[in-house]
Amino acid sequence: MNERTEILVEVTRGDLVECVHRGSVAVVDTTGSVLAFAGDASLVTFMRSAAKPLQALALIESGAAEAFQLGASELAVACGSHSGQPEHVEAVHAILEKAGVDPGLLECGVHPPIDRDARKALYTAGKKPWEVHCNCSGKHAAMLALCVQLGLDPTNYRRVGHPVQDYIMDVVAGMAGIDAADIAVAPDGCGVVVHGLPIMHMAYAFARLASGSGLPAQRADAARGVRIAMREEPLLVGGTGRICTAINGLPSGRFVAKSGAAGVYCIGDERAGIGIAVKTEDGDGRAAGMVAVETARQMGLWSGEDQDRLEAFRVHANENLPGDTVGVIRPRFALREGRVDTGRE
Repeated sequence: MNERTEILVEVTRGDLVECVHRGSVAVVDTTGSVLAFAGDASLVTFMRSAAKPLQALALIESGAAEAFQLGASELAVACGSHSGQPEHVEAVHAILEKAGVDPGLLECGVHPPIDRDARKALYTAGKKPWEVHCNCSGKHAAMLALCVQLGLDPTNYRRVGHPVQDYIMDVVAGMAGIDAADIAVAPDGCGVVVHGLPIMHMAYAFARLASGSGLPAQRADAARGVRIAMREEPLLVGGTGRICTAINGLPSGRFVAKSGAAGVYCIGDERAGIGIAVKTEDGDGRAAGMVAVETARQMGLWSGEDQDRLEAFRVHANENLPGDTVGVIRPRFALREGRVDTGRE
């Protein structure tokens, strides 16, 4: 356990606090300054799927999005960890078809659709899930399209050392303001390269993704394309009832947000030029989303309507199997002002 983490969320049952979720938060502006934090803003962890919007920048910068006429739905699903609903499967197929990629080249692995209705419909039809139903299939389809655009052999496209992963690594490192050599790598749950870096650099990347501030013209254009797609097609980023869809679809149109497995959550605010990154120590994803929403609340980023729409993601009833409310799950931390050296380039 990192001794610098702190309690971020508490779970009550009756009058007792039954358990807690510890972790860390970093809030960073577009200059790389840490404005506020909880726990350890320099904590190094894997970004997991929160990196997908950064990885999708390569699809635009390379010219692949224009060459294959990828629209908002295809770009959004490339950024997403989707629920396997029909809209998601259709968008993944569209990337593959437009890029002329054989679906058999997908190497993301297989799991049933996350969405209960989509899962039921699939099995009722007597079908089995396959790679397109994997929540990471949009990212993998995008990487295969990138291979086509760059004239690369797709063999082992998801592994360390493949040129498409080197290309994406440079994009992620540039957005995070960190040397690529200082980013840890390992296989993600879907088998592709995952990036390990301090959470304050994740927050910095999302501040710049959301605002475009300080980016070269080509990358700023790519960032604009990614955030427009995520906001126009928020369902494709997550799915029905999911927090990523809720935040990216807010009427204020200011935010980009993406979850990552094992308790990572990142938000960027275009107007304020602020990025938020959260990591829960026990990897609890629901708690990470709660903390991210509460962090933005404490920073004064939500409008009243935004907060109303997100309150159900900030505080949850603790319910038992019969449906009784037995307690509450809620954030329990206060951000501290901080000026932490990010060591950025």
